[in-house]
Amino acid sequence: MKKNFIIGTVLLGVPLVISFITSCSSAIQPADLVLRNGKIATVNESFDFAEAVAVRGDTIIAVGDDTEIEKYIGPDTKTIDLDGKLVVPGLIDAHAHMLGYGTSLTELDFRGTTSFSQIVDMVAEKAKKTRPGEWITGSSWDQNDWENVKLPSHETLSQAVPDKPVWLTRVDGHAAIANRKALEIAGITNQTKNPEGGEIIRDSSGKATGVFVDNAMFLVSQYIPDPSSEQIREALAQAARKCCAAGLTEVHDAGVSPTIIEHYKYLIDNNELVIRINAMLHPPGSDDIAGYMKDHKLVGYGNNFLTVRSMKLFMDGALGSSGAALFKPYSDRPGYSGLLTTTYEQVLQISRAALETGFQVCTHAIGDRGNRLVLDAYEQALKERPTNDHRFRIEHAQVVTLEDIPRFAALGILPSMQPTHATSDMYWAEDRVGPERIKGAYAWQKFLRNGCIIPCGSDFPVEEINPMLGFYAAITRKDPKGWPEGGWYPEECMTREQVLRGFTIWAAYAAFQENILGSIEPGKLADMVVLSKDILTVAPEEILSTVPLYTIIGGKIQYSRD
Repeated sequence: MKKNFIIGTVLLGVPLVISFITSCSSAIQPADLVLRNGKIATVNESFDFAEAVAVRGDTIIAVGDDTEIEKYIGPDTKTIDLDGKLVVPGLIDAHAHMLGYGTSLTELDFRGTTSFSQIVDMVAEKAKKTRPGEWITGSSWDQNDWENVKLPSHETLSQAVPDKPVWLTRVDGHAAIANRKALEIAGITNQTKNPEGGEIIRDSSGKATGVFVDNAMFLVSQYIPDPSSEQIREALAQAARKCCAAGLTEVHDAGVSPTIIEHYKYLIDNNELVIRINAMLHPPGSDDIAGYMKDHKLVGYGNNFLTVRSMKLFMDGALGSSGAALFKPYSDRPGYSGLLTTTYEQVLQISRAALETGFQVCTHAIGDRGNRLVLDAYEQALKERPTNDHRFRIEHAQVVTLEDIPRFAALGILPSMQPTHATSDMYWAEDRVGPERIKGAYAWQKFLRNGCIIPCGSDFPVEEINPMLGFYAAITRKDPKGWPEGGWYPEECMTREQVLRGFTIWAAYAAFQENILGSIEPGKLADMVVLSKDILTVAPEEILSTVPLYTIIGGKIQYSRD
């Protein structure tokens, strides 16, 4: 990985208008689409700016000033006068969950609730409209937002809804609470043992509270009826439309089954998927890992709308539900150090197979112990099968020891990080890990100074889908209300150039797509977003109200605010 590609420097806001016209022929073919009279942030290696861009078919053919691009305007060329607006490359969310988000649009949404009793009231109201035997599901509760920050117990929920099964997942997707009816269906008793890599939360008397963490969640969730193919496709398609309206042109879907891949192909074949997908497969149920990878590898399907060349693993749980694996006990839970949901040997075995087959490994690791184990497994696999351009990733890289941060760049490991995780967790994160471990938490500038790039994402539906929230969080380390003054550990703030690269060219690089996506340059696919405000220069708080005016994917206007 070249250092000059990774960092790249230029003064933001300086309009270095450079022409990239590739044809000097007098018989220039007209463009299908021209954007002119704007501020084009090319996000090329030197972060140059231009005024106009020309597109033919799904490809950018020229970038330069208005005069240079005018020759591409023919009688049938659609021309958009940008009136000085900022154009950025199509925004890429490098870590999200499409089906989870699409499904959440039809479930109870507990984001922003201030107590468990408020959730119980919402579920009770939903139960009045629910058929007998039908599961009631909901998501995005977070006990850290409540006055009582302890994990809840199912008793009041079971009293309010005694006859219908209820399953409500925490905001991080790593914990859930069930009512008594759901526990009965699943056969859960106070004697049910914790599965490997999971925990059934119990009260002081040993009684199950109804809360399940990480691998224990499957004990109940396996009894929830599967959605139909039509429901899955509609959830994926609706999620894609929402992404497009938010300015996202590609999503790295972090963990899907081969069945979901088939649903994506169906949507693409029927022109129902409006954004690009880079999908990470769940590991196989068999020992033939290399064969599984070869059978499912897919690059550029449907005119580059679907790529499958990576595997998603989970090393540990989440910090908010105390499942992240730490070396020493949690500062707010003595004697408890989190969960390992996968073994070192499994990560090593899958990494070996990936290096054999040209696959990528993307492993969720949040705690310092989880991150160390993944780095060790990757390093061992690379010693056995040296590969220069593997682009293995650690998803989240949330709490890392200071001595492990330099290992990422040394091994060529990409820390795929989500800026809004820091500003969502900052209220309680230091309570979990203490004042020393927090120095290696959400440590963006430490990674960057050590020579890494940071592919940026949101982890939606854990966080909100809007990439402007991530942009704002990355440059301020404040919440949308401006707290804390000066930012939370502000020395880790990213620059505006860095975070724009994180959501564009660095995210494209993390998917082996930097030659076709991630910047506005001739020969690349015409994925661009026209924004209502110049996020590279406006006051940080104005970024929060910035919206896409146009989302262009493959030269087609897939979303227009008009």
